Amino acid sequence: MKRLLVCLLLACLSYTGGCGVQSWLLGTESEYLFIAMDTVSLPNEEVQLRARLQGGDMLREMPGQVVRFYRDGELFKAVETDDEGVAQVSFVPESAGDYRFRAEVAEAGLPDTPPAPRELLVACRDSNSPMIAVDMDKTIVASGFQTVLLGDPEPMPNSSNVLKKLAKTNTIIYLTHRPDYLSIKSKDWLQRHDYPPGPVLLSTAGEFFKGSGGYKGEVLRNLRTKFARLEVGIGDKISDAQAYHDNGLKSFLIVQMPDSNKPKTYEELAEDISVLDNAVQVVTSWDEISQALFEGAQFPRERTEKALRDTASRLRSEQNDDDDDDDDDDDDDDEEDDD
Repeated sequence: MKRLLVCLLLACLSYTGGCGVQSWLLGTESEYLFIAMDTVSLPNEEVQLRARLQGGDMLREMPGQVVRFYRDGELFKAVETDDEGVAQVSFVPESAGDYRFRAEVAEAGLPDTPPAPRELLVACRDSNSPMIAVDMDKTIVASGFQTVLLGDPEPMPNSSNVLKKLAKTNTIIYLTHRPDYLSIKSKDWLQRHDYPPGPVLLSTAGEFFKGSGGYKGEVLRNLRTKFARLEVGIGDKISDAQAYHDNGLKSFLIVQMPDSNKPKTYEELAEDISVLDNAVQVVTSWDEISQALFEGAQFPRERTEKALRDTASRLRSEQNDDDDDDDDDDDDDDEEDDD
């Protein structure tokens, strides 16, 4: 399954040809892909610090390579990668706080320069710490997954400002269905666009093929067993909004209103969101999310659904009027021909 996912990712850009496609796609500096995984924990809970090394064509696993984990500039532990290229060591945070580690691959055993070190975050929080889960693509990133692969997408307007305000009292968890092969790109993008720090949770190969809603639902259930105040979820997919709601979060669905004069386009979107509970907040911008979270505004699902159906009805009426006008013009032409 991992190999299939790698093939799918690399195939996205294979038509471009030439060298550096893998680096362009995944944000690596060399033929190696070395990533480190963030995690969220309770105080005194044992967690695993994990990093993965792959390299060469189709990103083959690289077992038997030494990975060192550093904290505050001091060596914490060193371990060899297993058969899947994963280096894993245990860590127990003593109290709530952010524990930052640097993982790096030892030069010994590699034919050339090792990949750059990677940072990983253990976000340790008390069980009553307020938290917010937020998606990335078409949520804080203004475009979708294809643009992430092919270029450098822009942020969703005002998303960084709203999240920075929320981060004063909440832990922001970036919960994305992106495969963890895009860990480097994802973390780099968040830093460059000045988003508040927080753990970035990406899907493994197995989790990726569960679909966005299935993956996020499972992660949310696990988090909610530990953190009762994981209270808000923000995303752009119907399945994500449902997963947030089903797990007791205040759910926000960001929709992009159609730029179309076809009634059916609006009716189809209305049908899509009609399956959601009315408690789900359906918004069109981060300004509306800000109004809901800081000013008490309400954007229930039925409000947006009604607006979509009203727009569809108006467009149909206008188009029918145009058709009637055309018929009248045809009648006038016929009378002139009779004369």
